[in-house]
Amino acid sequence: MVEELKTKFSPRILLGLIVLISFTVLFTFFVLFRTFNIYLFSIVVAGTVVGWILYEDSTAKALLFAASTSAGTMLILIAVFLFIRGFPAFQENPVFFIVGSEWDVYREIYSLGPMIWGSIVVTFGATLLAAPMGISAAIFIGKFAPEWLRSILKPAIELLAGIPSVVYGFIGFVLLNRAIMNYFDISNMGQYFAPSIILGFMALPTITSVAEDAIDAVPEHMEKGALALGVTKWQAIKEVTLPSASSGITAALILGIGRALGETMAVTMMIGHKTAFPNPLYDIFDPGETLTSLIASQIGEASGQAVEALMGAGLLLFFIVLVLSTTSRLIQSRLQRRFRRG
Repeated sequence: MVEELKTKFSPRILLGLIVLISFTVLFTFFVLFRTFNIYLFSIVVAGTVVGWILYEDSTAKALLFAASTSAGTMLILIAVFLFIRGFPAFQENPVFFIVGSEWDVYREIYSLGPMIWGSIVVTFGATLLAAPMGISAAIFIGKFAPEWLRSILKPAIELLAGIPSVVYGFIGFVLLNRAIMNYFDISNMGQYFAPSIILGFMALPTITSVAEDAIDAVPEHMEKGALALGVTKWQAIKEVTLPSASSGITAALILGIGRALGETMAVTMMIGHKTAFPNPLYDIFDPGETLTSLIASQIGEASGQAVEALMGAGLLLFFIVLVLSTTSRLIQSRLQRRFRRG
């Protein structure tokens, strides 16, 4: 019996279980009680070192596995953290919390209706700008641009994604906000309109890159077959290439919407931080607030129920972006399977 137990529970398995359990308890304490246990952390480090010395192969495989799954692990940990901290905000009156019209920290009244509306308006405006520009750029780069011009345009557009969002926010606040005020002769600083334009340019690289990849994935023989029938190149692209790449283009638009919806710093710097619905609702020149800018502007001074409400806003935003990203991946997978079947 003893020998069987030794065979089933080898020292390396016991060491791995100790490290895994210690890390799990360490994270649980950190999330639930916001305390860091140095003893559990020491067990994790010591167990990893001992494992590397005595069982280098198994430990190396475990570390490589942890590194390869770190993105998924972080996603799960973030989701668990937001759910634990943000779900209480939905328990008392979830309908009012989501669609209500008042956010008052002093009276402890919290509803996300105006911020959700602001996020919708800003994201919709950004999509109206980025979608036609991004798809047009993808078509030109993928089908019309010569190789030397393509090698310049594609990196230049993708470089827009590398510009820090605070730079976009600064440019929007200093130049765009004031230009809109002067041109339209309005006195409101921080309207919905200006962040929509900035977010449109920030979402442009994502839409262009993914849409161009989708267009490039369409087999050449489909377009050549259309050309052989006597149609022009533009007609072949319009009638054959774009419909074939429609799933990938749709995925590009969804990713662009997610990029605009989740942007924080640029919007926070430009928007007016008015936690109320615009009057009328379609007034894009009225100051407002979005979910991301609400969290960024108030989390530093929040306490008690305000923290729960902001965490609830983060949980809602996380869920929306997760659904958009998952939908985009499913659409891209569908496109790849379609062309793989040929």
